[in-house]
Amino acid sequence: MSSDAAGHGQVPDQVAAADSGPAAGDESAEHERQFREILEFSPAALLVVDEAGRLLFHNSRLRDLLGYDSGELQHIDTSTFWHDREQRSQIIASLHERGGQLLNEKVVWRSKSGQLLNLLLSYAQVAYRGGHISFVGGKRVLWVYDVTALTRHERQVEEQERQLREILDYCPAAVCVVDEDGRILFHNWRMRDLLGYEKHELELFDTKLFWHDLGHRERIVEMLRARGGQLLNEEVIWKAKRGELLSLLISYVQVAYAGGHVAVSGGKRLFWLYDITPLRRAEQARLRSERRLAEAIESISEGFVCYDGEDRLVICNSCYRDLLYPDLDIDLTAGTTFESIVRRAAERGYVKDAEGRVEQWIAERMHQHRNPGEPQVQRRGNGRWVMVSERRTEDGGTVAVYSDITELKQREQDLTEKSNALTALSSKLAKYLAPQVYESIFTGQQDVKIVSKRKKLTVCFSDLVGFTEITDKMESEDLTQLLNRYLTEMSKIALQYGATIDKYVGDAIVMFFGDPATLGVKEDALACVQMALAMQQRVAELAAEWRDNGIDTPLQCRIGIHTGYCTVGNFGSEDRMDYTMVGGTVNLASRLEHEAPPGGVLISFETYANVKDRIACEERGRVQVKGIAQPVATYSVAGQKQDDAPTGTEHLRLELDAGRMSVDERKAAAEALRRALVQLEEGGPN
Repeated sequence: MSSDAAGHGQVPDQVAAADSGPAAGDESAEHERQFREILEFSPAALLVVDEAGRLLFHNSRLRDLLGYDSGELQHIDTSTFWHDREQRSQIIASLHERGGQLLNEKVVWRSKSGQLLNLLLSYAQVAYRGGHISFVGGKRVLWVYDVTALTRHERQVEEQERQLREILDYCPAAVCVVDEDGRILFHNWRMRDLLGYEKHELELFDTKLFWHDLGHRERIVEMLRARGGQLLNEEVIWKAKRGELLSLLISYVQVAYAGGHVAVSGGKRLFWLYDITPLRRAEQARLRSERRLAEAIESISEGFVCYDGEDRLVICNSCYRDLLYPDLDIDLTAGTTFESIVRRAAERGYVKDAEGRVEQWIAERMHQHRNPGEPQVQRRGNGRWVMVSERRTEDGGTVAVYSDITELKQREQDLTEKSNALTALSSKLAKYLAPQVYESIFTGQQDVKIVSKRKKLTVCFSDLVGFTEITDKMESEDLTQLLNRYLTEMSKIALQYGATIDKYVGDAIVMFFGDPATLGVKEDALACVQMALAMQQRVAELAAEWRDNGIDTPLQCRIGIHTGYCTVGNFGSEDRMDYTMVGGTVNLASRLEHEAPPGGVLISFETYANVKDRIACEERGRVQVKGIAQPVATYSVAGQKQDDAPTGTEHLRLELDAGRMSVDERKAAAEALRRALVQLEEGGPN
């Protein structure tokens, strides 16, 4: 063997000597060259080692693989390549046992630089048990394949598979693979958690036991066979381990029929399970709530309707239909627009307010509907009245309640008529009562029952001197006109000063101060005397008018005033009563009126004591009056004292009862007073 052959290996001498002829030698050399070239450039590394494991022959692929030069590998101990020498020993022992049989093993070798390489060793032939090889001294022939990249890929695949299994195991949806008979080949943690089983309990578990309806399962299996690999989603009911029924969505993503396959050996069906039990329970609860809500709405005695944000009907009750659209062929199903409903009702005469102005009414109704405020009242074509109360919801919709107020409207109309009649009657009755009495009765301050109280009053009597004489000279019509004019003017003054007019007796007037309203005894007495002076002044003015009307005898008024305690209140029977006063004070005032001179005012000492600071009086001495044991001190009223004399307001008349005025009336009165003030400052009317 040449030195080159010793380094790289050569064909055996027996082969070279097989044909000793020149032609045979040339042909053998060419074969050897071709053979060596094939081995040298083989994609797999080739080694021939002796019994001790020393390298006898190798090719270039081995040098490239391990990073050695040709000289470095000559007779090198191949055990230095091994990362796990224990594995090498096991392989050698296996070779001894198996003889010439082929042996493939995956091993890890180290390259010259120390890099670990994953290799596949294929022992193609061994010399034991009579076998032989063509390389002198060779005991083992092996091919070496670099499977480092393949091993790395396998590990990546294994890691990916591990990660995938982990992902599947903790997937929110249950994953299951079953064989042809429906036994579980693979499942994840969610499947166990969902159904309440342990992992070992589900190994080759018959999934038929899950099904609540096996007929449903059979129909699904038939659909899978018919549809092949198409996706199939079905809602099913399964039983958990404890018997609880679960609503599930089962999704068959791949089937083995029609040529399909799954990644689990023997798997025929792969499906995902989604627990929709809470969803179905929530849906059932929603349906129950909607049913109860519909029943509650239907039970409402008033019309109820709800529209969404697009003004489309959501729900209404039968009362709404019967109240607004009885016998009307109108679409009131969900989704109908509000405008179409009111338009049909208006066009068909169901709304009285829309007659002759349909479009205008629809526009007004749409504005009210979109901008709800105070309840609106509609007059319907069938004579009914409906009150509409609308409000907006948070989502932009509208809810409305329609109330039948026909009976209420009828009562309101009846009450209005009765109220008008009562107002007219009360206005008439007011003519027979003093305003103070009338107000106290109608405001509830005083009960209409027989009751009286003792109170200090200032009583005033007045009459016309000479009235009896002129009655024989005048016609009854003229006399009536004169008397009414006189009483009217006196009554105005009395009311202006706050007097309570007790009664009219012919031309006489009975008045008192201090009840039912009082300013105090002193103020009441002063107001009474000031009233008497105003009356005398007005009678003087009327005398000129009467003279112009042909009454030649001058009519004069005489007035008597006394202050003292009286019994005042309602007197009479349960059927008829009179608000008046009784007592000695009344009698004394009447006697003073008879003692008063024509055109004069005669007051008692009790009255004088209350008004002397403001009223100028002249003492008339004591007079004996009928019914009074002791003489009565009297005073004649001369007029107001200088400080209280008229100050240019003789032509000013002001009647004001702020307690009976509303806020608007007070504002109007204030404005009128401001205008009067402007006129006074400017010296005349505008």
